[in-house]
Amino acid sequence: MAGSKGTRVAVLLGGRSPEHDVSVITGLQALRAIDQTRFDAFPVYVNPRGQWFVGEALAERRNYLPDARTQGELTEVTLSLGEPGKGLLVPKRSGLFGRGLLGRGTPIEFDVALPAFHGLYGEDGQIQGLFETANLPYAGMRTLASSVFMDKVATKRLLRGSGIPLLPYAVVSRAAGGLPSADVLKKLLANIEFPCIVKPVHLGSSIGVGKADSIEDVRALLPTIFRLDPVAIIEPFVPNLVEYNVAVTRIGGALRTSAIEQPKRAEELLDFRQKYLSGGDGKSGTKGDTSNSQGMLSLTRDINPILPQGLENSIRRWATDAFEAVFGTGAPRVDFYCNEATGEAWLNEVNPIPGSFAHFLWEAADPPLGFTALLSGLIDEAIARHREIQLPDDPVPPEARLLRRP
Repeated sequence: MAGSKGTRVAVLLGGRSPEHDVSVITGLQALRAIDQTRFDAFPVYVNPRGQWFVGEALAERRNYLPDARTQGELTEVTLSLGEPGKGLLVPKRSGLFGRGLLGRGTPIEFDVALPAFHGLYGEDGQIQGLFETANLPYAGMRTLASSVFMDKVATKRLLRGSGIPLLPYAVVSRAAGGLPSADVLKKLLANIEFPCIVKPVHLGSSIGVGKADSIEDVRALLPTIFRLDPVAIIEPFVPNLVEYNVAVTRIGGALRTSAIEQPKRAEELLDFRQKYLSGGDGKSGTKGDTSNSQGMLSLTRDINPILPQGLENSIRRWATDAFEAVFGTGAPRVDFYCNEATGEAWLNEVNPIPGSFAHFLWEAADPPLGFTALLSGLIDEAIARHREIQLPDDPVPPEARLLRRP
């Protein structure tokens, strides 16, 4: 679908997830990279309490989290509907009208939403379901795909029998009275050998992930996880671990995969701060203020590393198979674990909205796809899909009508 200048794109960022800060960075990167000759993009900030704000101050990273200095420049809004298929952001209360976007409280209409959320309450199908219910175009994976892939257990259950290799696992839920007992954990982990990895089921970005050598270690790791997520997943630790990540999309019509990356690791586990705050050279490859992205994109990595014979083709095939299993849209990134000594590989997780939209992987693809072109494709796909699945104004067939029509 060909866009046109004036197509208003609401870039949603922040959110109630522990990955709030990373989402802000991703959203600001997208705002700077969107094709300004085709689209009129603006930020919609969801703060950790779930309040929605708009305002020109949100264009700059230094204004997050809003404080007393910037609060007066923002307007709290609620989502409503404008013309059919268009969203409307309406000022919530008089007296909060800021400068710029809303003037004296004028609602903002938008044509398509570009979620840049990570983790809970945004990447996991919840905002996608809201847009489906409201009949609004939105970019990325659909509700079911987002929900399943943000749940590591649901992902394994969905892909079981697909031919995609998966690690064995156990699931531990937060008990009503606190931690499960050591005896309960022993039963749950009967088929998991030590050492093992303990991580939240619904979070990404390495938040809460730890290595355990005993039942006691597992119990020590669970409280931190349960403060963030009610469910933990436990998997065997992969020795000689290397990771390979690849993104998948169908924008433009043909199913294709990106370059493959191999994150370099200073330790056995790449933690959150290593992943997003390492380096600091400020090179982002995007337009505008590169300081917004220096951590996320300065991570040391190998792009298109030399893989063992046959492994590259397998990783690309498994990634596209996972994408096809949910009738994929958007451009998710699929992450794999590999035992470098044996050549064994397993799908680790699928990220419906990868950090930075994984644009650096697409820029290194063959043929390359720039960040601006990637975002244009995602927005075009969103608008085209919305048009394809439109229902009539009254979707109830005559034989099912129980209420009087005018």
